[in-house]
Amino acid sequence: MKRWVLVALLGLALCGCAAGKTSRVDLDAELVDDAYATSVQDYRTVADQMARSLLQLSFIHKAEHPPTIAFISVENRSTRYIDTKAFQEKIRTLLMKNCRGKIYFLDRDALAAILKERKIKSKGQATASAKSQGKILGADYFLTGSISSINRVGGTGSTEYLRYSFRLTDADNSLIVWEDEYETRYHKQKAWSDQ
Repeated sequence: MKRWVLVALLGLALCGCAAGKTSRVDLDAELVDDAYATSVQDYRTVADQMARSLLQLSFIHKAEHPPTIAFISVENRSTRYIDTKAFQEKIRTLLMKNCRGKIYFLDRDALAAILKERKIKSKGQATASAKSQGKILGADYFLTGSISSINRVGGTGSTEYLRYSFRLTDADNSLIVWEDEYETRYHKQKAWSDQ
C-alpha cells in the first residue's frame, strides 16, 4: 500500500513539473517568434484605427439622430487563421466606448432570442418594457470588410503583405460611404539549416 501511495505522489510531482509556468505579460508583447502568426499589436491597431476613422465621419458625429449599424461578416482571404468576428467585436467595443451615443449598433446575433422574447410577451407570459415600441430597428449602414494577403518566397526568405480593409455601406441604396485600410508586411528569414 505504501508503495502505491509513493508511486502516486511521484507521478503527481512529475506532472506538476511538466506543466510549466504561466505569467501575465504586456498586451503588445510578441512572445511567439513566428513572422506568420497574427500579431496582437496589429489586431489592436487595426481595430483602433478603424474605430477612429469611422468616428470622424461628419454624417455620424453631426447626425441629428444616431445612425444604426449592423455588422456583416468579415471575409478572411489571407493565408492566416484570423478570428474575423473578434475583429468586429473589438471595433464595435472601441466605437461604443468612444462614440458617446453617436452610433447605435444592431445585435443581429440576438435576433432569434429577441423574436422568442416578443412571442412570450405577446402571449402575456412576460411584461413588455416601458420603452417597447413593437418594432425591430432596421440598419442605416452595414459594416463589413476583408483581410487579404500576398506571399512571396525567394532566396533566403519570404515576405507576406497583409491588408485589412473595412467599409460602411448605406443600407438603403448600397452606396459605399466609407472605407479604410491598414497594411502591414512581414519578412521571415530562412533558418541556416533550411538553406
